[in-house]
Amino acid sequence: MNLKSLLAVALFTCGTTAAMAQATYTDKEGTEYQFKKHAFLNLEGGAQYTLGEAKFDKLLSPNVQLGIGYQFNPWFAARIQANGWRSKGGWNGFETKRTGNPYTNDYKFNYVAPGVDFMFNLSNLLCGWNPKRVFNVTAFVGGGANIAWKNDEVNDIASTLQSLDNYNLEYLWDGTKVRAFGRGGVELGFRLSDAVSFIVEGNANILSDHYNSKKADNADWYFNALAGFRINLGKTYTKKEKPAPEPEPAPVVEEKPAPAPAPVVEEK
Repeated sequence: MNLKSLLAVALFTCGTTAAMAQATYTDKEGTEYQFKKHAFLNLEGGAQYTLGEAKFDKLLSPNVQLGIGYQFNPWFAARIQANGWRSKGGWNGFETKRTGNPYTNDYKFNYVAPGVDFMFNLSNLLCGWNPKRVFNVTAFVGGGANIAWKNDEVNDIASTLQSLDNYNLEYLWDGTKVRAFGRGGVELGFRLSDAVSFIVEGNANILSDHYNSKKADNADWYFNALAGFRINLGKTYTKKEKPAPEPEPAPVVEEKPAPAPAPVVEEK
């Protein structure tokens, strides 16, 4: 699904959900909560694994992500995010034929990937909205543009090799390159207060085969594991206290008339 299709889905979803009544929740004490639309900010950091032939630890790199979004209803939100820092590539004992001289090396380059995500709170969708729920699971799908640069290390490696074809560098690039990407993932949220949640996110990103300079006849991938905070900007609900019961009227005590005095009998 390309970015235009994702935007169309988001606009359709917003249009159909706008007519829905706002969600309400009533606690044990009878207090009624009503959902309120609000913006939010995501601040996250972690690590990236770029899929490739080198050893796992050689393809790990630092990663950060900043996002700002809007919660349209209890289960649907959209965010604009920018993810980036480094990606990697490399070889582990590569040789086109048995020469006894396998080649092992790795390299890194920089990138930033702004995009749009459409987020679906599965906890609220399946279990109903609860503003005091401690744990929420959110799935998301999106896409955007990956802007990569500073691919100097692999270009230096290529200049020392006798044949680029032997090392599958048919897609070697230099300068700055912009490529479309798609992505999906899951966010786990742990409520700390009405305003702040601790979040753990995992996302998978897919690009063309040209991303890591090596021709493999399949798509290139990178995966991010992130942790950070979601900060709600403004109130997320309104609250209506249960009205106190009116005091019962005091019982009316009717006064009984005093008994008439007994007649006096005179003795003759």
